[in-house]
Amino acid sequence: MGELCMKSCTKDSDCREGEGYTCDPVWHACSLPNMAAIVPKQCPGDGKRDVAFGAQEQLHAQGAYDFEPAAALADDGSAVAIYIGRGSIFEGNALGTTKGTIQSKKQSHFDPWLARDSKGKLYAVWYGFDGRDENGEIALATSTDKGATWSEPLDVHAAADCPAEEKGGCLDKPMIAIGPKDVIYVMYAADDAGLRVRASKDGGKTFGPPSTALAGIYGNAAVGADGRLHVVTLNGGPMGAFGSAQQKVEYAVSSDGGATFSKAVTVSGRDEMIPFFFSNPSIAVYRNWIYFAYARGGRDAKWDIVLAAFDGKKWTHQTIGDGCAIHMVPNLAVDPRTGTLHVAYYDSAPSRFAHATCTPGLGKCTVLGAINSQPFAALSTERHGSKWIGEYESLLVDDKRRVLHALWSQPVAEGDKTVSRVFHATAKLK
Repeated sequence: MGELCMKSCTKDSDCREGEGYTCDPVWHACSLPNMAAIVPKQCPGDGKRDVAFGAQEQLHAQGAYDFEPAAALADDGSAVAIYIGRGSIFEGNALGTTKGTIQSKKQSHFDPWLARDSKGKLYAVWYGFDGRDENGEIALATSTDKGATWSEPLDVHAAADCPAEEKGGCLDKPMIAIGPKDVIYVMYAADDAGLRVRASKDGGKTFGPPSTALAGIYGNAAVGADGRLHVVTLNGGPMGAFGSAQQKVEYAVSSDGGATFSKAVTVSGRDEMIPFFFSNPSIAVYRNWIYFAYARGGRDAKWDIVLAAFDGKKWTHQTIGDGCAIHMVPNLAVDPRTGTLHVAYYDSAPSRFAHATCTPGLGKCTVLGAINSQPFAALSTERHGSKWIGEYESLLVDDKRRVLHALWSQPVAEGDKTVSRVFHATAKLK
């Protein structure tokens, strides 16, 4: 909900106990139980920086604060990014891009995603709406000039997934993935129908009927070299915002162009505490290996990044964590030449955007250090506030030029305020 003013307290009786309020032991403020954001611990950590990365550069600011970058590679090797720029909690979110402006008729935008096809055409999707009393749209825009200009947005959700008479925002969380034959998959949440999937075989001009991949809506998707669509989501909800054993990470695959999906397979362990926020699970595919990453932890803010690998027969697991810091918002990318798995995540030991690598099959994983060359001004689990880092970031492997691109949100000091901005850094691959 962003930053709120609440009555200070030292004990529950200082609050309106009869209405369910208690004195939050961390914030010393009257709040409903488990409503307040948790505070990441500033653990000692190793303080290392991954020296393979150059200095970070800030993307052009679009609002009072910026977050949630999604990126794709242009033909010239540059990383084109789309992200959210926000004026304040009471203002609409603008769509920011690295090169051009996407003209949208909607007042507010969320969850932008970006992908490119084999010809270099860029496809951006997002959720746009004018007010909480209308359902909004899952919109798609394209660019054929490396993001300098964009087409007029088109609605891509199925009308039946969000009837006009059903007011209140039944759409959410769009994603996009493109296969080796340039089949375009647009995914989104639709009311209680789970993650819906629509496929296009004509460059986004038309889309087939929707199917349901999984019950969860927060997640990620990847298309393998064989054209199969792999999807992972977190099956849970905001009631388990900062950790619940009632939530789980699930995986499904489609071998028929998104028309049908396999039975859901549970990736997470039995009774694992899985947070709903800042735990958007990630997926990557390399040959016969399917990789997953998600956050595990509860309100004690001791969160790990869990890595899982599946080769069709057996599972392998690795964990990144230290029993002290919070590790959250994982993202994955695979080097197609070496099979090295790259992992990026936020880490409070100390506050940083960190990088780790794993050998194929998760044989060995090594934390290499911080990607950011400038220190974080803060690291917060607040959502919709000025220090919001968002639910995802981007990792891109440019095999042709042997470059790894990282894009993330980072709280920085601007005058007497701390706000989040979007940054980019690159590392040379071996």
